Amino acid sequence: QIRVEIPSFLPLKKLNDAVPANQRMFDYDDGQWASMQAKMNDLHNTEVATYDFFEEFHGLAIPRKYYGKRAEPGGAGQLCLEYIANSRMMCFHEMYTVDQVRQIARALGKLQACSLKKEPKDPELHKDFFEMISNHWPLETFRSMVKGISTLDDSVSMKQLLDKIDDLLPVYHGSNLGSTIHKQMGFRPVIVNGDLHTGNVLIATNTGQVASLIDWQGTHLGVGVEDLHRIALTALTAEQRRSSIPMLVQEMYNSMVENLDGVEPPYLLATPLTSLLFSKVCTTVLTENDVGCRTHLKVWGSSVYIYSLQLVGSLEDVLTIDIRNKKHIGNL
Repeated sequence: QIRVEIPSFLPLKKLNDAVPANQRMFDYDDGQWASMQAKMNDLHNTEVATYDFFEEFHGLAIPRKYYGKRAEPGGAGQLCLEYIANSRMMCFHEMYTVDQVRQIARALGKLQACSLKKEPKDPELHKDFFEMISNHWPLETFRSMVKGISTLDDSVSMKQLLDKIDDLLPVYHGSNLGSTIHKQMGFRPVIVNGDLHTGNVLIATNTGQVASLIDWQGTHLGVGVEDLHRIALTALTAEQRRSSIPMLVQEMYNSMVENLDGVEPPYLLATPLTSLLFSKVCTTVLTENDVGCRTHLKVWGSSVYIYSLQLVGSLEDVLTIDIRNKKHIGNL
């Protein structure tokens, strides 16, 4: 069985046009829709380049690629992938275990080892994913996402928390740290998924074991803790995440080293580097991805219990980590 992807804005436009004008997500003219198609082609080409890179490696937690055609200007691309049977998508409004995230951490470590054993040369993998995000979504878009959280919780404590987050958005919006920190700190980068939230992880329907990591449209070169932090944010409660992160970082690192086949690791786990990377990168991830994702909780009918365990803890950690960054990391 195969799964076929053809990048096109047409289904999204059709869905957008089907709802009342005052409820539409996009108020685009023809030129803006054409621009979206060009961006979708870029994302598609990045995904094809990623599967091309990993094609020679075996035993990875990603679908097998059968065929990939890149999209040219004005043309259509295609991607034919292995269909992962007897699996389902993880959802951020469900509860998951630390062991499931540990499996993801080990899968990430193995993928990172591949990109250290073989140099990623395709220009598509060297694009600045974070710059693209900030160019496509202006600061006010993220501010509206943060304000939208107040529709879920209009308490005084939440308002105070959101006001503090709003003050930080101009600091982190436009930051390309995830794509440059390896250059600033002088070590080899690895291939990063860039969008590894729960919706891009498949688990076995009967056992809950991790089956596959999917959706590699945001691939870029950077640091592996970015992927690890994003999946921990969307799969675990704040309490679980805070207590398990050191173990998860170690699991990912150990898996990477075990699969390097003699290649020197880019950093040592025993140095402060790992915690510095995690601290700095997670703030970028939180402000540019997690906040916007959680705003849809009300639309998707997710439970307030899960919302309170994950969202509030994530926002509180943004503030804590920002203070830690300023105190310990310096002028990256």
